[in-house]
Amino acid sequence: MKRTARTAVCILGLAAAAVPLGSCATNPATGESQLSLIGQGREIEIGRQGAEQVRQTIGVYRDSALEAYVAGVGQSLAKVSERPDLPWSYQVVDEPVVNAFALPGGFIFVTRGILPYLENEAQLAIIMGHETGHVTARHSVEQMSRQELAQIGLGLGSIFVKPIQQYGQLFGAGLQVLFLKYSRDDENQADGLGIRYAVKDGYDPYQAIGVFQMLDRQSEAAGGSGVPSWLATHPAPADRVEHIRQQIDTLPPSERSGRVARDAYLRHIDGIVFGSDPRDGFFRGGLFLHPNLAFRIQFPDGWKTQNMPAAVAAQSPDQDAILELTLADSAGSREAAARAFFSSQGMQASRVSSTTIHGFPATTGLFTVSTQQGQLEGEAAFIDYGGHVYRILGYTTAGSLSRYRSTFESTIGSFDRLTDSSALNVKPMRVQVYTPDHATTIAQLARTKASPVDVQTLAIMNQMQADDQIPAGRTIKWVTGQKPPGSGS
Repeated sequence: MKRTARTAVCILGLAAAAVPLGSCATNPATGESQLSLIGQGREIEIGRQGAEQVRQTIGVYRDSALEAYVAGVGQSLAKVSERPDLPWSYQVVDEPVVNAFALPGGFIFVTRGILPYLENEAQLAIIMGHETGHVTARHSVEQMSRQELAQIGLGLGSIFVKPIQQYGQLFGAGLQVLFLKYSRDDENQADGLGIRYAVKDGYDPYQAIGVFQMLDRQSEAAGGSGVPSWLATHPAPADRVEHIRQQIDTLPPSERSGRVARDAYLRHIDGIVFGSDPRDGFFRGGLFLHPNLAFRIQFPDGWKTQNMPAAVAAQSPDQDAILELTLADSAGSREAAARAFFSSQGMQASRVSSTTIHGFPATTGLFTVSTQQGQLEGEAAFIDYGGHVYRILGYTTAGSLSRYRSTFESTIGSFDRLTDSSALNVKPMRVQVYTPDHATTIAQLARTKASPVDVQTLAIMNQMQADDQIPAGRTIKWVTGQKPPGSGS
C-alpha cells in the first residue's frame, strides 16, 4: 500500500511530538490523512481576522450588483463542497492585479483585476472553486500546523515550510497566512477540487483550460517580468492545462459539459475599473497626488516610490531610509494617534510638539525604536486634514538621522491640499462590453475604436488572437478612457 507524503508527515509529526498536541484526521475533501493542530473554530477565527484586514488595507470594490453576483456564484459552489457549514464569504477587492486568494475558514477574495480577463461565469466559478478547494483541503491550516510543530522545537527539519513572511506595518498576524506558499501537490489538488465543485454546480469544466491559457499568454506578454500574481505560487499554466485536460477526460460524458453563462457575466463586469485607479492616487515624478482624498505630497527626487493599497512610500537610493504616508488608526483624534505612536513599546520619543503644516493642525516628533532588525530612528508627523488623520513617517538606520532629517522634514512639510483641477477630475479606465455591428478583428477594430491599452492586451482579455474573426453580433470586452497619469506612453 502506498503512503502519501501528507500521511508520512502526519505520522512523523505526532511521533516526534510524543505528546497529545493535535491529531491526524482524514480530510473529507481529499480523503487524505492530514496533520491538524488547529481546530475549525480557530481556523475560522484566523480567517475572519485576516479577511477584516484585507478589507481595511486593500478595500472592497464598491459595486453592489457585482458584489451580490460574485457572492452568489461563490455560495453556490460552497454548498456543493465538503464543508458547507463554514461561514463562506466571497468578495471582490479593489486591486488591479490578476489575483485570487483564500483565507482559512472560508473567506475567498478575487481582485477586480482578474475579472476583465475572464470570459464567462463558468471561468469565474473555476477560479473561485480552486480557492474554495484550498479551504476545504485545509492547505493553509496544514502548513500552519507544521509551522507550529517546528516552532516548538520538534526538530522535523526540512519537512516544514519556512516561517511566515513579514510584510512591514501594512498587515497584521491574521493576514500573514497570505504568505504561506502552497506546494505543487496542493495546487494540483485545488485545481481538481475546483473542477469538482464547478461540475457539481452545473458548469462546463472545459472552461478551466481557457483560464490557464489566458494566464500563460499574459505572462508571456509581460516578458516574464509581470507574471500575474495568481501564478506566483502556482505551477506553470502550460503544465496545468494538460493536467486539467486529463482530469476532465476522466469525467463521465454527462459531466463534461454544462452552462457557461457568458451574457450574465459580461453584464456584471460592464463598466468595471480596469488597471490602476488614479482616483486612489498617482505620481507625477516624485509628486504624489490623491484625487479622492484631495491631498498632495512631494517625495524626494531619485527615491523609489510606490503607491500601495494601505500606504504610499518611498525608499532612498541607498536603501537605508523610508518615507511612508498612511491613514492613522486614530479613532478620529490626532492627539490620540500621536500619543499611541510615541508611547508604544520600545519607542523613545523627543521634541514632540504641536504645530501646523500649511494651516492644518499637526503633531510632530523624533523617535528611536528597537526592532528585530536593529535600531531605527526617524521623524513622525500626524496631520488633521479633511476628516482624517495622516501619519507620515521618515525613518532610517541608527546613526543616519542627521543625514536624512532635512529630507524627512521637507517631505512632511510638503503635505498640502490638492487644488489642481486636472488631477482632481482624473477618471479611471473602464471595461466596456461592446457588440460590433459587422464582422471584424481586434486589430481592425483598434484602428477605428480608440483604446488606452494595446491590441495585445485587448486580445488576451477576450481570450482570442488579435487577428481572429469576430462574427457580427458577437459581444466583446473593450477598454475605454485615458491612460492613467504617470503610467507612461
